[in-house]
Amino acid sequence: MKDTPLPCFSLIIPTLHRDEEVARLFQSIHQNTLQDLEVILIDQNEDNRLDDTCSTYAKLFPLQRVRIRPVGVSHARNHGRQFARGRLLNFPDDDCELTPGLLQQAADRFAADPGLDLLFARSVDPRSLKSSVTRFCTQAQAVTPRNVYSTTVEFTMFLKREIFDQVGPLDERLGVGTSYGAEEGADFVLRALYLGKKLHYDPELVFHHAQKTEGYDASALARAYSYGRGFGRLSLKHLVHHHQPGAAVRFVHFQCRAAAGMLLHAVRRDLPRSRFYLESILGRSAGLWNAWQDFRHQGAEAWALEGKAASP
Repeated sequence: MKDTPLPCFSLIIPTLHRDEEVARLFQSIHQNTLQDLEVILIDQNEDNRLDDTCSTYAKLFPLQRVRIRPVGVSHARNHGRQFARGRLLNFPDDDCELTPGLLQQAADRFAADPGLDLLFARSVDPRSLKSSVTRFCTQAQAVTPRNVYSTTVEFTMFLKREIFDQVGPLDERLGVGTSYGAEEGADFVLRALYLGKKLHYDPELVFHHAQKTEGYDASALARAYSYGRGFGRLSLKHLVHHHQPGAAVRFVHFQCRAAAGMLLHAVRRDLPRSRFYLESILGRSAGLWNAWQDFRHQGAEAWALEGKAASP
């Protein structure tokens, strides 16, 4: 085992309550032009729905299945890191797909720039071929605190294994499966920037991920509130713990944008969409307030998760 060469990529995939999507993701991995990889599936299902899928694809590429109870996507990704042997890490969502040349393109980018620490791809809806999940920039560029939300999403991130250890684990208080349903990726990216790491975004590298926020039903409203809570906690964390005044500016900026959107769509009598913006505003405010209560009652211990990550 000691003589086994390290794979180029470790793909760490948390999954819960999905089976057909996982099969499609596995097929997209198998169809990639670069096969110097390993897959680590963090299976949080209480049933055996993935038995056949894992049995089939374990014959096609190195696949390790690790079963844990559902405790959140950030915990699952952190847990999967301890099994990863690849020189480069990626954390695909269980409902995304890799485009055929993606891994080779990412490997080539790192080979061409030895100083590159983290590389971000673009997420595209496979039907509309438009950016999904967030509004991605169309031009390649360095990632900075100002463009984090137009260049980065956690599942599109490739990074050197040692960088993950230097920046510290994903914040397990943030992300799907917690009451602060998002922002674990932005938190990690910002911490990497504070440490002076080199981050680059290249829209020519593409993941496929369906756009799921077109409607404004009850589930979309709940998601807006939960994601907003994550943003509120992120903002206070980076203001108080990392001493970054820009976090407060970013919070106010996004709240003002949401308020403008809420009023605009209310005037247009598009009340569901107006309510969507309202839920984002309320969620962000609640997340900020609850995070402040945590900090006030627990002090620095409430923010001690990342450990190795330090403010500049």
